[in-house]
Amino acid sequence: MRKVIVLLFCFMSTLCQAQTKVHVKDKESKMPVPYANVWKAESLYRTADSTGIFSIDAKETTSYFKITCIGYHDTIAKITDEIFLRPNRISLEEVKVVKRKFENPIKLGKAKRGDNHYGVQWDTKIAMTAKYFPNNSNKGKYLSKAKFFATATNKNRLISVLVYSVGDDGKPSEIVNTETLIYKLKKGTHIVEADLNRLNIEFPANGIFIIIQHPLLEQNKVYAENSINPNAFFYEPLIAINHINEYQDSWYFKDGDWHKQERYSVNMELLLTD
Repeated sequence: MRKVIVLLFCFMSTLCQAQTKVHVKDKESKMPVPYANVWKAESLYRTADSTGIFSIDAKETTSYFKITCIGYHDTIAKITDEIFLRPNRISLEEVKVVKRKFENPIKLGKAKRGDNHYGVQWDTKIAMTAKYFPNNSNKGKYLSKAKFFATATNKNRLISVLVYSVGDDGKPSEIVNTETLIYKLKKGTHIVEADLNRLNIEFPANGIFIIIQHPLLEQNKVYAENSINPNAFFYEPLIAINHINEYQDSWYFKDGDWHKQERYSVNMELLLTD
């Protein structure tokens, strides 16, 4: 079957504009905060790079943005040269210490190349896709690894993996990660293997969502060839999916909410262990 790339939004023309560099830093240590997300009107607008820097159109500096990052309080602020995030120290009422055995693996789903791929276009309001894994009596199991295929036309493309709980409405609810999981890809089509062991997350009775997030970074951009608009681009990597005719298990984030994906299912495997 001929493979096609599913882009999430249509190309639009772009104009070159003056850019302002912004440094995202820890309020206490004054150290850079890598891969913070910058939101505008419930849309993911930018992602800071590994040094905590992102660029913004100069005309946008008077607007308010929300900056989020795992391990920090959400911050709403106007853009300045430096933005400081306050660490979010979670106080646990009860700590459950479990000695992991890493035995008796169980595989849910399957990582495969699929018959299609999806990418994220430059003006997208969607940067996150979710795969739901139900818990069918896998009591006492822990999340071990999430695997999926991704394609990159150049090296050093980045992809982020998040873990979300399941809400009462069946949608992705709260982020479960205690740290940012970012993976650098090789050129070509390769399997991404996200190590979830160190998160020590017990598989919830109502299941779990594994989220794939595209960092909106310069190093992930692919500019269109043979286009009437030389500035048109989309974001890699391309994620392997299968075309479907009705909802199965995948969701997408749009306009500040999660929606069932009725066009494709993300090809992903979740490994559980004791």
